[in-house]
Amino acid sequence: MLKTMLLREWLIDYLTDTIHGMKAENSPEFDRWAASFKREEAEFVVNMEYLVECGDELREEISEDEAREYAEPFLRKILDSWYL
Repeated sequence: MLKTMLLREWLIDYLTDTIHGMKAENSPEFDRWAASFKREEAEFVVNMEYLVECGDELREEISEDEAREYAEPFLRKILDSWYL
C-alpha cells in the first residue's frame, strides 16, 4: 500500500523509471529521448495535472495497482509530446 500523501513523488519516480525503460522499434530518436528523459520533466507534468487527475482521492492509502492507474494519463501526456 502507498500513502496517498506520497503519491505525487511516487508518480514522478514511476514515470521517470518507466520512460527510461522504454524502447521503440526502428526509432533511435525515441530511444535517445527516453534514455535522456529527466525527472524534472515528469515532475513538471505531475505538478501541472495532479489536482485534475488525483485531487479527488480521499483515502489515506492506495494500492500500487491503483497508483499505476493514476500514472496512465500522465504517461500518455508525456508520450504524446515526446518529439516536441
